[in-house]
Amino acid sequence: MRSISLRRRLIFSATLVLVIALGVVGAALNEANHRGAVSALQARMESWVYLVLAAMEVDPDGRLSVEGDFADPRLLQPGSGVYVDVRGREDRWQSRSALGLQLTVPGPLAAGANSFEEPVNGDGRYMLRYGIGWQLADERIEPFTVTVLVDPAEIEQQTSSFRLGLWRSLGAAGALLALAQVVFLMLVFRPLGRVAQDVSDIESGRAERLDGSYPRELEPLVRNVNRLLDTEKSNQQRIRNALDSLAHSLKTPLAVIQAGLPLHAGDAEASMQGAVDEMKRLIATRLERAGSSARRTMAEPVPVEPQLKRVLESLHKVHSQKMIRTAATIEDGLAFYGEKRDLLELMGNLLDNAFKYGRATVRVAGGAIGRSRSRPGLWLTVEDDGPGIDEGQWDRLLQRGARGDERVEGHGLGLAIVTELVSAYGGTVSIAHSELGGARIRVEFPAN
Repeated sequence: MRSISLRRRLIFSATLVLVIALGVVGAALNEANHRGAVSALQARMESWVYLVLAAMEVDPDGRLSVEGDFADPRLLQPGSGVYVDVRGREDRWQSRSALGLQLTVPGPLAAGANSFEEPVNGDGRYMLRYGIGWQLADERIEPFTVTVLVDPAEIEQQTSSFRLGLWRSLGAAGALLALAQVVFLMLVFRPLGRVAQDVSDIESGRAERLDGSYPRELEPLVRNVNRLLDTEKSNQQRIRNALDSLAHSLKTPLAVIQAGLPLHAGDAEASMQGAVDEMKRLIATRLERAGSSARRTMAEPVPVEPQLKRVLESLHKVHSQKMIRTAATIEDGLAFYGEKRDLLELMGNLLDNAFKYGRATVRVAGGAIGRSRSRPGLWLTVEDDGPGIDEGQWDRLLQRGARGDERVEGHGLGLAIVTELVSAYGGTVSIAHSELGGARIRVEFPAN
């Protein structure tokens, strides 16, 4: 399972933070607007108290009357949502707006006391209460409580329209900010995307190093990657030079030994000559294997089909007396992401065994593994119509590091070299019976 890209993680995280922040801001603004509306309502309710007190009269017996046209018509309109209740010891007055309603009003307040209550969980009305003391002509104080009640719709009408406009505005602002941050992150990550593309070009063999203009923060990364690539290439060349020098140095002692055999070996000349030839072959084989381990991590792609044709042409000349027919089926554009010499050695050993032990026909096929990857793998199969390989020898032949002098008749040494080479690339080798009657060798290199 592929991990989420850094760009997507940042976009998701930034969007989540943006949504949470806008939600908190929207909730705070909505609450502030609600509190402001309630405060304004409380001030209006106090003005209604003063309107009623201005129109209120109390006779010498303490009976209450309220006469006059109020400045606010809602006090006169039934069911307007604004109601006033004035209550004394024995007398009570309600505004015309309360006509037909049963208003629930708490007990009296002491003179000079006041209270303001809001609906609880949307149930009830806003209620403002004032306790007053009315001084009569005989200097008695008659207590009254003035209560103003307002339906919650008074506030809801004011706050709902504000809330709707608020969330629309925050939604538009959020969308604009989200778009801006996506554009911003794309601009910020563009250099990283360019580095990733350049590295992909190196992986696919279209480039050898990171070249171009990068931001200052990425310059150390680019510099060290290029240094690593240069060091790897230099080390590879040094290893090959050292191996070539070793091979050249061994040629002289072996030549001296071979030249002295006719003079000093006597009856053992034939066996010693065979031993010297075997030493030459083993040295060449081991040096070749060691050289294959010096491959580059990001080697350029090697086209498979031209190299296959080159190997087949050589083998047809070497085994011209057998008149071997070959059939090759290779996918278009198939490439090997490794050293060219390794591919040639691989196909050379497999096909040489097939030509050597096949009777009349050799068949080769190949295709890509993970073509969508930047460095696809490949598979190759080589079949012949020879005697084949005994099934009991398959596991032993495929053991990595199998010694050449332990090989079985037919495919031993060549297949051991192939197994060693393929294992170095993390690939696999398998043996099976071919439809042609002989052996079928399949090699797979995984995609990087």
